[in-house]
Amino acid sequence: MLVRAWTPEATRFGCFIRRLAQALFPLALSCAVACGPTATATSPPATARPTQPLPTLSPTAPPPAPTPTPLPVIVITAPLPDAPLPNPFTLAGQVGRLPADSALRYRLRSLDGEDLADGQWIIPESPATFSTTVSYTMALPGPAELEVHIADTTIRQPVRIPALTVHLLSGLRLTINGLASKARAEIVPGRPHVRSPLEWNGWPEHVRVMFDDDILPSDNFDPRQRQLLVLPLASYRALFRSADAEAFDAALRDFQALLTAQPARFEQDILLLPASGLSQAIWAQVRYLSFEGGRGVRFVTHLTTELGLLTAGSLTYTFQGLTEDGRYYIAAYFPITTTLLPSKPAEVDKPTRDLFRRDYRAYAEGIAQQLDAHPESFTPALRVLDGLIASLAITDELLGAQTVPSDVPAGEAKTLLNMRAGPGTRFRIIGQLAPGQRVELLARDAAASWLRVRTPGGMVGWVSRAYVDTPFDLELLPVQQP
Repeated sequence: MLVRAWTPEATRFGCFIRRLAQALFPLALSCAVACGPTATATSPPATARPTQPLPTLSPTAPPPAPTPTPLPVIVITAPLPDAPLPNPFTLAGQVGRLPADSALRYRLRSLDGEDLADGQWIIPESPATFSTTVSYTMALPGPAELEVHIADTTIRQPVRIPALTVHLLSGLRLTINGLASKARAEIVPGRPHVRSPLEWNGWPEHVRVMFDDDILPSDNFDPRQRQLLVLPLASYRALFRSADAEAFDAALRDFQALLTAQPARFEQDILLLPASGLSQAIWAQVRYLSFEGGRGVRFVTHLTTELGLLTAGSLTYTFQGLTEDGRYYIAAYFPITTTLLPSKPAEVDKPTRDLFRRDYRAYAEGIAQQLDAHPESFTPALRVLDGLIASLAITDELLGAQTVPSDVPAGEAKTLLNMRAGPGTRFRIIGQLAPGQRVELLARDAAASWLRVRTPGGMVGWVSRAYVDTPFDLELLPVQQP
């Protein structure tokens, strides 16, 4: 084997190469880290990674859970939309998540903006259900709006105010919306006519309608109390004789002429029945109205026995009318207030007081003109009172048009005849029978000198046998002791 001998120069060259390599190695390493490997022409091409398919749901897997929907703040479950509201009605529903002790407020409003009910209560916790009973002021029949508000949410729901129609006795019907929540009728016994001191101061047996819980005496009449009267004209006229009867007939003819001519202004007091002795100080808001089977006139007046300053509460709405068949006279009276006049005489200003003292007619006409210019100033509203009158319906079955059945014992009054509370003149008079009025015979006293009878209107009392015509054998009537 050939061995090459190293010379000193070779040894020095090898050391130089080693030192150069040691210097260049760190630089090459840093470049490789920063720039990465560089492909050369002989390098194999990069292979793309295959795309993975999206995962599919198994047919038996449950669907994704829906996003929970928050509860509405208010849901009204009663009354139903556009439903007629009884009075009172139930307001019920649900409320969602709210702050503790939230106030829920409700309001019932008619279409003309009148608040019929308004209230609130506290919801102690939520979510919760609520239910309450709401009473409201009866407005005229028609659409209304129920509003319920809590937190920042308001719900408005259309509803309807029903016609509050009452059927009173047999043959009488009217609607009392906006005026009262209930009505009742009674038969008022007739009262004998005494010529002095008041003309036509008696009245026949008649029907009187009263409202809510009003109580009126049956032996007295005050037109400044609210009431509606149905007076049978034939029995009314039978109360009078000679000059009184002629004057009564003349007054009725004048009233019929007034309803035909329909003047806008009155020149003298209008017929008001029953007679009360009160004068009509003013006439305002004159309007002619019709009802089923009849017509009449309404106006606002002040009824008084002496002249005085008019105040907000001293007025009366009255309607006087006749049925077309001439059987009944209708008289309605309702106290009414106005915002145009002071509440008491002490509040009347000095110029008005001076005019009152100097010229009462001018003073009264000025008040009437004020009232005519502001029909919206009255309570109850004129349209509510007019609505009651327009709803009135009277049929042939009512009171004087009723007849005593032919198969019962009956008799007729020979003359104007007092009915008493018992069999004898010592008992008080409770009514009167008109001449020729037919009554049912119910019983007799032991001597058959007094008869217990019932009128077609239902009033029961005792009359003297001497003034009753009857073909019936009175001995067959049962004996009744007082």
